[in-house]
Amino acid sequence: MANLYLTHKCNRGCPFCFARNVLKESGSNIDELLTIDDIKTLLAHFSGQFREIGLLGGEPFIYPYLREVLDLLWQHKIVPKIFTSATNPLPDGIRNLDIAQQPINFVVNTGTKDSYSKKQYKNLIDFFDKFHIVSSLSYTILDFDSDPTFLFDIIDEFKLFSRSIRVGIALPIYKGGNQYVDKKDYKKSGKFMVKFAQMAYERNVILGMDCGFTACMFSPSEIGILQRCGVNFSFVCGAALDIGQGLNAWNCFPLFQLHRENVLEADSLDKLIKKFNEKINEYFKQQIGIFAECANCKYLKRGMCEGGCKSFKSI
Repeated sequence: MANLYLTHKCNRGCPFCFARNVLKESGSNIDELLTIDDIKTLLAHFSGQFREIGLLGGEPFIYPYLREVLDLLWQHKIVPKIFTSATNPLPDGIRNLDIAQQPINFVVNTGTKDSYSKKQYKNLIDFFDKFHIVSSLSYTILDFDSDPTFLFDIIDEFKLFSRSIRVGIALPIYKGGNQYVDKKDYKKSGKFMVKFAQMAYERNVILGMDCGFTACMFSPSEIGILQRCGVNFSFVCGAALDIGQGLNAWNCFPLFQLHRENVLEADSLDKLIKKFNEKINEYFKQQIGIFAECANCKYLKRGMCEGGCKSFKSI
């Protein structure tokens, strides 16, 4: 799945955010947008190659042409997946969507419960009242003292159809610029994840891992607990293919500064993703993993773990 980076603007300011460096490093301004014409060009160039497209920011609800983008994707029989904090008022263009006729999914990026103002939390409630059937949650591990159990309450209270939470670990931006979980705290992160999974299991919620986790964060017995709790875990990653202003693309947000190119240089998505993987692998050919122990790791040698996020190379 490819993602369209629609706008730099966001009202949340999460300390672990990757996207803030897109604005800083690209030389663009806060008001610059991915244009409708660019999106039309993209869809025509890769005609029939998209089944689902993620819509990112910034905050997509702030993007002024969100409904036009949705209509374009539906015309091309592409299912949109919007990644949002849902803390802004519902845009007029989606307030009256008929989700029975217009397929759409939302991933709601959540913070800790105390990170919401009263107005933001009200907007969140209004959003779930409308879109609980097509929404799932996402949570990023940064503060080990935080309590994610309020997410289970949201799932129950608003009857979210998807009783799942995508869990990420706060990763560094290549060359720095955000808050992230230090390598020395990875085992502590693993214990947080195991406890989180056990609490989720008791509430009939399934957790899934985003990229950046390592196999060595967990003992064999902890891996067993994750399996018993139904966690969809993975310790490998690949090109996320984020496409922004001017149809310039990058491998993923943490590695934004490393390599970017115009998507129209390739005639297929598979070739474009292959090119990004080759560029990244070439650059990091001397990096076995984020830990010294990765050089002799049986999980890495078997292709079961990639040794953590490559953005740590410059930290």
